Amino acid sequence: MKYVPLTLVLAIVAVAAAYGDNAAPIATSNSKQAQARQIGIFVGGTATQFDLCVKKGFLAKGDHSAEESAKMIFEKMRANNAGADQSAFVQDGWDLIKKEISGNETFFTKEKCSWVGKEWVKILTTMRAQ
Repeated sequence: MKYVPLTLVLAIVAVAAAYGDNAAPIATSNSKQAQARQIGIFVGGTATQFDLCVKKGFLAKGDHSAEESAKMIFEKMRANNAGADQSAFVQDGWDLIKKEISGNETFFTKEKCSWVGKEWVKILTTMRAQ
């Protein structure tokens, strides 16, 4: 159970390595764009996983879907960002991980969904505090 977070990190790294050179129609040209893509992978990916776990009956549904909450988080980040708009890179990262998740839905067991639920609560708590 304590290796589940490591497994998710390794999965994200594997996806990034596999698609790093041809990941998207949008080329990442600097570290801010890369960070935006990573945020999309982590936050958006966790939201997608959470909603999948709800669909499977392993987690309770909230007032909003996790993906709706992630979209609100990203909009808030975009509105508060004084720099260049990186939302296309956030969405690109999220779209990338969504494909991986949809191709590996059997990976999400009750045990793994329990971890996803805990991570999603941490993300919501962190993002709402900012």
